[in-house]
Amino acid sequence: MADRTLRRRCERILAELGLPDTADVRDLCDVVAERQGRPIHLLEETLPADSPCGLAVRTERFDAIFYEANTSRLHQEHIIRHELGHLICGHLTAPVLDAEASRLLLPNLDPSLVRAVLGRTNYSEVEEKEAELIASLLLRRSVLARSRQSPPEDPAASPVLGRLHHTLIDPGPR
Repeated sequence: MADRTLRRRCERILAELGLPDTADVRDLCDVVAERQGRPIHLLEETLPADSPCGLAVRTERFDAIFYEANTSRLHQEHIIRHELGHLICGHLTAPVLDAEASRLLLPNLDPSLVRAVLGRTNYSEVEEKEAELIASLLLRRSVLARSRQSPPEDPAASPVLGRLHHTLIDPGPR
């Protein structure tokens, strides 16, 4: 699937879901959970170095997003948005854990088991591209929501702010 087609598809998916622009990723998860009729539990874990930074797991009663504890808050929020992208796009349609595991809220889940079942590390797969694009679009909306909450800084005042503004808000010619 061409990148432009994929982007239009992801934008359409988000538009149909009718998500509010929110700066808080946890609020976003709550809204998605409400729209999909399934709770989403966010679980901060120290994941093995050779595993993905995050995993989305579907159980019979809820969805769980595991994300790396030992990274920056911004990276954690991106991981959560990426895994949320898998849920939003319907990549996880069947429960992978039984009701017993659901009741226990996955306290001792072996990360290698999850990685074997749901490990997602190949960004050439369409599902990974979709989840990553959804994460980027959600981050862009978050940045816009934050900019409405606080006075904007002049992007020209800082080269870093200028690049971020160009990348996330106004990708037009420089």
